[in-house]
Amino acid sequence: MNNESLELMSSHIRNEIAEVLVGRLKGTRDLFVEFVDGLDPALPREKKWILNLSTQFGCPVNCLFCDAGGGYKGNVSKYVLLEQLRLLLDRHSLELRKNCRKLKVHFSRMGEPAFNPAVLEVLEELPALIPNPELWACVATVFPKTQTEWFSRLLRIKDQKFRKRFQLQFSVNSTDQKIRRRLMPIEHASLAELAAYGREFWKPGDRKIVLNFALMEGVPVDPKLIAETFTPECFAVKLTPLNPTVRGDSAGLFSNVSTSNPARAEELSRGLGAFGFDVIISIGDERENAVRSNCGQAVLRAKKTNGAHRMKAYPATYRD
Repeated sequence: MNNESLELMSSHIRNEIAEVLVGRLKGTRDLFVEFVDGLDPALPREKKWILNLSTQFGCPVNCLFCDAGGGYKGNVSKYVLLEQLRLLLDRHSLELRKNCRKLKVHFSRMGEPAFNPAVLEVLEELPALIPNPELWACVATVFPKTQTEWFSRLLRIKDQKFRKRFQLQFSVNSTDQKIRRRLMPIEHASLAELAAYGREFWKPGDRKIVLNFALMEGVPVDPKLIAETFTPECFAVKLTPLNPTVRGDSAGLFSNVSTSNPARAEELSRGLGAFGFDVIISIGDERENAVRSNCGQAVLRAKKTNGAHRMKAYPATYRD
């Protein structure tokens, strides 16, 4: 029997859209994860509930714009993944767990999921753990080139457990490969390699694979090159702002799209739409930026306060 468990810290972040919880592995000083009880701003939790899990203690990718990088301490175990999930599920009723019309479990907070074999183990067990016919699994990845076997297993699990209810997202961010290597400084798949895997992964009726671009000043995104490499039958494009982070600010990276200035996203959307792509403009809710709730920031806060204090109870307003 495994006795790994998390103690919840008081240095969490919350607003009307999401609550970011911080947990420290019991018996350690600096093994922190953050995980999210989230909502779609347009829908009540009964219609869409989003649970976002960390797959590593920190992240080895060290993207220039993400505060989850730095101080990497390794993979979380299967048991710590399940502990994050349990703590989020137990905050609400069993009825909600069974009957939510779209319950999404994201492996996309701190860490690169493809470096952790335990993610695949949890994905295999997830339908039995949450017996909801509208359960979705979601993985966001930069697609490390060394992890081809991991992605082969992911494809098999998707086909066996999550047909038509799986969302795969590639963090692309630019169509310039040199700039991609600078932004995401590990050996990751090229655009052509992403396209080849995606064509194998996607089957009729599946959710289209999402190509995510966080739009930044001076970082090129070329609709024509996207159209030459990817097929709109298998792929959709998601355009987001670059969320403000300590690392991004230090690297001189800034978003050039926002709720008050959506022009670049709209221009790219028109260009991509002309090539037949479905385009999602996801500028989001700036209340999340106001409380600095982006990836890694809650853990940074916990570390600065030396772990803060254990939480004695959940806020009553967040119980169902």
